[in-house]
Amino acid sequence: MDDNTFLAILIFPDEQREAFSLRLPLLGPRPPGLLRTAATFEGAAAVDVFRLADAGSWPVAAAYLYQESVPGTLRDGAEVEQVATPDD
Repeated sequence: MDDNTFLAILIFPDEQREAFSLRLPLLGPRPPGLLRTAATFEGAAAVDVFRLADAGSWPVAAAYLYQESVPGTLRDGAEVEQVATPDD
């Protein structure tokens, strides 16, 4: 395991899609409030938004709960974007 990364566990509440995890770089002393991941929705480019649900194992891991899918793409062709929120 790399000291400069954390395991982000992404959870879907409806259980129709399986949870998955990603290893992401640590960008600060606290976990990001939101993660945005590249996705598709009905064949169009979309972004899945996940909100921080549990940071009890930070900085080793943090769990994120699916919030919504929105039309769009991530900047610079990224697959995941870490977004700080006012609570971060």
